Amino acid sequence: MKKLLMFLAVLMISLTIISCGAKDPLTVWVGSESVDFYTQKLEDYKAVYLEKYGEEFPHEFKVVGVDTGAAAGTFLNDTEAGADIFTAAHDNLAKLTAGSSAVEAVRSQELINQINADNPQIFLDVIKSDVQGTQYIFAVPYIAQSMILYYNTKYLTEDDVKTWEGILAKAEEAEKRALSISGTDGFNNSFILLAREVETKATTLELYTNGVLENVNATGDDTIAKMKWGQYFFTHPNGGLKPTSATWSGELKNETTISFVGGAWQYKSAAAALGDNLGIAILPTFTIGEDQAYGTCEAGTEFQSGSFFDAKAFFMKKGSEYSKYLEDIILYLSSKEVQEESFEAAQNLPAYKNAQDEFEAFQEDTIEAELALTQLMMAEHSIPQPFGVKREFNVYYYQKGAPELIFEIFENLDDAYTTDEAIIAQMEIVEEIWETGVNNKTS
Repeated sequence: MKKLLMFLAVLMISLTIISCGAKDPLTVWVGSESVDFYTQKLEDYKAVYLEKYGEEFPHEFKVVGVDTGAAAGTFLNDTEAGADIFTAAHDNLAKLTAGSSAVEAVRSQELINQINADNPQIFLDVIKSDVQGTQYIFAVPYIAQSMILYYNTKYLTEDDVKTWEGILAKAEEAEKRALSISGTDGFNNSFILLAREVETKATTLELYTNGVLENVNATGDDTIAKMKWGQYFFTHPNGGLKPTSATWSGELKNETTISFVGGAWQYKSAAAALGDNLGIAILPTFTIGEDQAYGTCEAGTEFQSGSFFDAKAFFMKKGSEYSKYLEDIILYLSSKEVQEESFEAAQNLPAYKNAQDEFEAFQEDTIEAELALTQLMMAEHSIPQPFGVKREFNVYYYQKGAPELIFEIFENLDDAYTTDEAIIAQMEIVEEIWETGVNNKTS
């Protein structure tokens, strides 16, 4: 009996030692649509590591699908439980590096060289942050994204979707609504605010120009005219539909609406909703009417709907127990070769600057190639989100009530925005929120 008890005691001690010595797997967060692909690529990386270093990779991987728009906030809420490598849009850079920084700077010269060689300048300009007077790269782009138009070819032709007026006319004819949007937030409903004049490509809109907090402007004549056009479009009985309890994909599938403004990450849902009737196009133009003209922005002025053209990037957890491995893993996952495979497998638009010319899949006559090329066409009508310079920018633009105030104008809430003066006053509040984070309308 004594021998048995001694054996059990030794066994328990051994199991305790093994348990205490066990490590959690190296965790990587990616978009939910990409989990299967990156799970396989991390298994492939083990062979790359063996060939490169002559030894087996000593750890296991865990790939988790997340909402990449919210991943930075989730990571910051509990950095200890956060992934070792995670995906977030570049505009989260400032809040991730604020204070003592929750993420690690890129120091590998091999990775720095690849980043500089493979990315367009607009991405290179938004992935760095100053730390005590020295600039470091913190974000490693591997996916690009912009908003595009998905539409129902049963009701709309390629010519119809060149203009919002064309879409609206067909919606009236079919007794449908012209458009679904997935949210009234400052991203998914930004296509009117970010619009530029077609002829001049000009806009008076300013969003933290040159990284300066005070450089905001939401009250230029063209912006007011755009707000008035937005109100016309969303209050028209066949115009844009405010998000409801039904999903946008359900609205498309049930033919409540005939088009949708969304991103590539929503492609599979759009394809499932519309099937063989799925069409893809750049965001349409719209023309200011007599009732929407304001100041120097005259009736007949044509605007190209705009978008944010962003980089989804890998970030590294500061203090990760796997820190010695992270840069090499990201070097592999962000390589142009893996970006090309990611496009083919999951329709992720590459961040790689020469993808359009070099990647074979871009030359094929497929809906996936059309999806990619359409996003790239939108790039010339878009800007990267300019919120990564300082933490306040992202918070003030998205989280302090400005998007809701803009949509109040669009839906003419309580008939309160029927005059130019009322719209201007509302946009002055929006401007103040962007600069101070304070909503005097509710405070």
